[in-house]
Amino acid sequence: MTAYFPKPRTLADAVDKVARQSAGKDWGLYAGLLSHWTEIVGADYARVTTPVKIAFPYQPGEAQRKDGVLTVRLPKGLAMEFSFKADIIRRRINAYLGYEAFARIALAPAAAGVPVAAKQPKPIAPAALKAIQEQVSSIENNELKDVLESFGKAMASR
Repeated sequence: MTAYFPKPRTLADAVDKVARQSAGKDWGLYAGLLSHWTEIVGADYARVTTPVKIAFPYQPGEAQRKDGVLTVRLPKGLAMEFSFKADIIRRRINAYLGYEAFARIALAPAAAGVPVAAKQPKPIAPAALKAIQEQVSSIENNELKDVLESFGKAMASR
């Protein structure tokens, strides 16, 4: 009896499926906003805000959707300040996209959580470091060797 091996799927296919389910047909637009959010709104706002929803009115047959509403989640204390700058940010978003996609920005204030300090990794025991280096020493591909060594160090520091 031969084993059945399903056709391998690419990671891009899986990500595409999840993105379409979560962001709908505007997932490409949403992904572009997320990946360039810091450039659009600036580093200070990008740290505390994020686009969470895109909505467009029904526009059959339109090549580019327009007059949309972009909902941005931000801390409650920042809502008033951001509302004064929302029109500037909307224009910057539309300039980034190259057309008037959004007519307005809606705010979704949320309670800001207490920032959690990043944990410092534990130091790696010299014996563990030596063992990791010995295990990867026979790998000829330097890039793979570096990645596996880095992974081993990360696991050892936990």
